[in-house]
Amino acid sequence: MPTAMIIKLVAGLLLFLLHIQTYGIDELSHDGETFFKEGRYLNDVFFVSPIDFFKLLTGIGENDTLIHKYLYMTEYWSAGDLSIVNDSKNVIRVHSLIHFFSFNSVFIHLAIFCLISLAALKNLYLSLKPYTTIPDKILFWILLLVPSTIFWTSSMMKEPLMFLGLSMLLRSLLVQEDKWIRLFFFLGALALMLCFKPYVLFGAMIAILMALSFKYLFSGKLMLTLIVLCSVTTLFVIVFQKPRDAAVHYLTRKQFDFENVGKGGLHTEADTCFYYFKPAVYEKLKFENGTIQVKEPVDSYIIHFGSTKSPIPIKLYPNGKKLRITYFTPGCRSFIETTPIDESFVQLIKNIPEALTNSYLRPYFFDPGSRLKYLSMIEIWMLTGFLFYAFFKRRELNTNEKAIIVGMLVFALILLLLIGWTTPVIGAIARYRFPAQLALVVVGLICIKPKMTFSNE
Repeated sequence: MPTAMIIKLVAGLLLFLLHIQTYGIDELSHDGETFFKEGRYLNDVFFVSPIDFFKLLTGIGENDTLIHKYLYMTEYWSAGDLSIVNDSKNVIRVHSLIHFFSFNSVFIHLAIFCLISLAALKNLYLSLKPYTTIPDKILFWILLLVPSTIFWTSSMMKEPLMFLGLSMLLRSLLVQEDKWIRLFFFLGALALMLCFKPYVLFGAMIAILMALSFKYLFSGKLMLTLIVLCSVTTLFVIVFQKPRDAAVHYLTRKQFDFENVGKGGLHTEADTCFYYFKPAVYEKLKFENGTIQVKEPVDSYIIHFGSTKSPIPIKLYPNGKKLRITYFTPGCRSFIETTPIDESFVQLIKNIPEALTNSYLRPYFFDPGSRLKYLSMIEIWMLTGFLFYAFFKRRELNTNEKAIIVGMLVFALILLLLIGWTTPVIGAIARYRFPAQLALVVVGLICIKPKMTFSNE
């Protein structure tokens, strides 16, 4: 464990240096620095008004007045109803607590997040140990050194906290411990995953349902499980149109927002909303001291930040009024074109092959992006080769092991679909898909029969 901690710290420092070098402009990866900085802003509130600090920390009594008074300079604090919970705000809260004893040292924050992800690694190891024939020490080092996992969980972002929740969920389900200990891990996992990347929790719940159905309802018969559950899913989306349309609308809006970040653009504050301008129309705007003025008729969109309302196309005309710039991004070098969903369930289904191809197979050799894409590309090739090898060299599996594999495959499929549907930036895809890649690694580790018999001594 100490050696593993040193390795994670080295990985974390490498990621930190990469962030400093690129500032995340190319890969949507400057989140760690922003979380650290905004955590300090929140921590400073305590020394002005402890009561207001605890209101903001807990969310109990939080209001717009407090936000404008103390956190007006933050970027990530408010996300409205675009998510079930504002997980960015929760990461800021964690950093604000660490600031009490870190003396604003970014390295202490990094060490604590690495320690959190190391605890997650231990939970994952304990969960999988009974279900694989790979020797214990080798299993531990494989899980530690999965490239995307060690890279993204050795950070100061959401991933280490989400990873801890995911590992606690697996431990509560797979490790035979006292029922109260298992209940503690299960409830803790739900809380962590709900607070940090809720869509991963959604995928995990569907995967658990699938695994339990396979094991108990269909007695380990995979084809029967797939046929029945696919039929039930099809019936659900046909009968329950409102939930289906709400989900399609949500995915459409997320795709639109990611496209804006990927292509670049400009947001300005209006009286009751925000205007979004694409880079192609900048020549029709006059930039001056953090504001813009419309010089000639220009196409724009009305945006409600933190809202699932659809953007409204609008044409603005010169009126001499200055609009304050609230958010500006030059775009990402690793942006790729994707097919718009456009509020259409049929189009969502048509996009499935594209979504899975983008989220699992990319980057390709000639894709845009920095040189880091080659590392991600090599990892995908190695993972795919490992899965093929594990399948053809698989051992005899019992029903419990098959159920875990079914759950892991469903979990990976759901995450890859959600990522592929909404994310048109290769750098972001590489970051978001690491739980799906880890699930596929687990599938291979359970299936594979080692060539040699090792000793665990």
